[in-house]
Amino acid sequence: MRAVRKTMSASRRVALLGGPSLALAACFDKPCEERNPAQLAFLDGLKALAKPALASGNPLQIEEAAKQSIALADKVGAFSDWCGTLTKIEGTAQNVAVTIDIGRAVSLYAFNDWTLAFAGSVLDLFSTRTREPPPPGLSDPAIAALKTLRLGERISLSGRMGQIAGSGVFDWSRLFGKSEAEHRQFLQTPRFVARIEALAAEKKK
Repeated sequence: MRAVRKTMSASRRVALLGGPSLALAACFDKPCEERNPAQLAFLDGLKALAKPALASGNPLQIEEAAKQSIALADKVGAFSDWCGTLTKIEGTAQNVAVTIDIGRAVSLYAFNDWTLAFAGSVLDLFSTRTREPPPPGLSDPAIAALKTLRLGERISLSGRMGQIAGSGVFDWSRLFGKSEAEHRQFLQTPRFVARIEALAAEKKK
């Protein structure tokens, strides 16, 4: 009987210790967007620009922070193995548009049909330096992978910030100069255009 009691006591200790250890492991599990140093640096840079500007209440400081956020995205250029959550798929395989959250309230937007972009809420946000529509924002392999993914699924992605198939960085001037509210909204929920070369379901690390 004593042996049985000792075994049961040991089992209880393991169970009691096992629960907290699992909880601690979950607490220390990094959000997926923090696993890639380049992605984390970009998100931290956006936060460092937005937080003091929004707290200041100064419309000039808010506008400047918004412009610097765009410049920060421009400097990122090509990126690989970033992590995000697929939040929206619109259109068809021919004119698809996707939105991917890459951080808290930070998202990337890519589309394969200029008219689809103009038909949506981004009409007043984007314009190109020429009147010619840009090439597609999602590569054929990315579209093929998109067909296998679910909304809300965590994915890894590679591409180029601010470019649609190498057509050049967008003219972001239409995002600025309208009102403090628009600048403030951008700093709170920044949304960037990106060329998406590859998508895949996120592998657990």
